[in-house]
Amino acid sequence: MAEASSTDARLVAGFIELCDPEGLQQFAPVNFDWNQPIGDTSRLPLVMAIKQSLTSTAAKRQKQLALIEWLLRVGADPLRKMPEHSIGFCIYLPDRDETSVDTACAGESTMSFIFSLLGSLRQGAGDADWSSECKHLEDVLAVIKRATSAKTAAGHKVAVHQDVVSLWESLRDFTSTHNVIFEAADGEVSAHDMVLMLASPVLRAMLESAMKEGANRRIQVKDSSSQGVTLFLDMLYTSSTCVETNLKTMLVALDLAHRWQVSHIVDTLAETLQPEIDVGSFAAIAEAAVLKGLESLQRACAAFGAKNCEIQSMLKKISFPPAVQKLMGAPETQQPEQGTPKRRRF
Repeated sequence: MAEASSTDARLVAGFIELCDPEGLQQFAPVNFDWNQPIGDTSRLPLVMAIKQSLTSTAAKRQKQLALIEWLLRVGADPLRKMPEHSIGFCIYLPDRDETSVDTACAGESTMSFIFSLLGSLRQGAGDADWSSECKHLEDVLAVIKRATSAKTAAGHKVAVHQDVVSLWESLRDFTSTHNVIFEAADGEVSAHDMVLMLASPVLRAMLESAMKEGANRRIQVKDSSSQGVTLFLDMLYTSSTCVETNLKTMLVALDLAHRWQVSHIVDTLAETLQPEIDVGSFAAIAEAAVLKGLESLQRACAAFGAKNCEIQSMLKKISFPPAVQKLMGAPETQQPEQGTPKRRRF
């Protein structure tokens, strides 16, 4: 595992020690790897946050739980193991420095670290009452379980019998039963209103309204290509397509899915776009990721841009849209030249 840069590591460690989740969200690099050891102790950020919460006051612990939950949301893996040179630490009871528990970090994951520590505390190490610390670690485990369950549910995929897929493909192709028309920039594409309304709260509101979309069953998307609309609809029905996909088509479909709040298509396309990131596609994908708030895609773009010499050179020339420049921590506008002011004569 690679170590974080010293500057980034100090920043992350500093906000964790301050118990400042807002500061961490605001200033942590978007391409920061939350599963790498940081600092002289070579501990994972997640373990650092747990350690800090154990030594915090009860009032601060709720805020630390929020920080731990945020770390999990941005990609910290509770099963990632720390390197063998990770340094453990001691936990002391308040006002009883002589009562302590030593914890090992080397080779431990966050989960195994928690269970190991819980075991020691429950045995009453040092003949002390560690019930408050045990309760807090149980709260941490609950946060991890909740965050992991939410992530699994959000991206959960299931195997479907081929006949089911074929049925939905047939429904998609049964154009004589379609009753909604999308008017794209270069043609029309059709679909079933019931499928659209069940998939998208935005489309449902449009089709149930007294406005022209609801009355005429025609939805204008003049800023989108028919290929992009077709890809969106194909993914809506079957999560597959026969359309010849390219970057532009995928970005159009992503825009429509985001606009109409069809989150599973947004997630699928954001994942599909990550391997497509190269020098030529970087600006378009990165801008879409920023404007649509797609954190995983932002991190993938930032990681690529940070390592690519051509991208770095273009950033210095301010060749990218402001959103992309900001994502990469580069100037968004050209700084005015500092010339010698003209002398004014009276």
